[in-house]
Amino acid sequence: MQRSEAVRTGLVPIDEVARRLGLRASAIRYYEQRGLVQPASQHAGKRWFSAEQVRRLAIIRFWQESGLMSLDQIGAVLTGATSAAPWVQTVEAQLDILARQIDRMQTARALLDHVLHHHRDSAPDGCPHYEALIWQTDNTTKPKTQVSGLPTCVD
Repeated sequence: MQRSEAVRTGLVPIDEVARRLGLRASAIRYYEQRGLVQPASQHAGKRWFSAEQVRRLAIIRFWQESGLMSLDQIGAVLTGATSAAPWVQTVEAQLDILARQIDRMQTARALLDHVLHHHRDSAPDGCPHYEALIWQTDNTTKPKTQVSGLPTCVD
């Protein structure tokens, strides 16, 4: 395929795709090896991608940058209902993980807000809110073990 023909048909060379998406060409080739994308054409050793494949690469980049899905999980989601891949289970599992992470982050934010507003001039050691969080082990706000004899928080 000639470059002018590829441009006319809307195909984008790998180096341009890499530049647009902020990816390395080697990463795109790796995603191809993993079966996540397929170039529409290959000419003179250069891969050319359709708009659909560029979009798939943007999806892969998003999930890779978020650190929330492995390439296997991304592949399952990308194949969707057209395959026997357990994409629904993958998405449901990721939603559960995100919900737990969001809960933990909201708890940490509330604690930091509490420390900022109630412990500006002293360490939060002994504060029931702080102690509950640092001793928890099961993603609840119930402490598993506490050290006695520490000063208490004065709200």
